[in-house]
Amino acid sequence: MSRQDHILLTSTVLAEGNRSEGNRHQINRVFDYIQTGQLKLIDW
Repeated sequence: MSRQDHILLTSTVLAEGNRSEGNRHQINRVFDYIQTGQLKLIDW
C-alpha cells in the first residue's frame, strides 16, 4: 500500500458519513493487516 493509498483510506475513515457495517469491517481489516505486517506500506 502506498503512502497515498494509506492517506486516502485514513481520510475516508475520518470523514463524516454513513458506512455500512460491512464497509467498516473491511476498513478495519486493512488496518489490522498493516499492524500485523501482512500488508506492507511502501514509499515511506
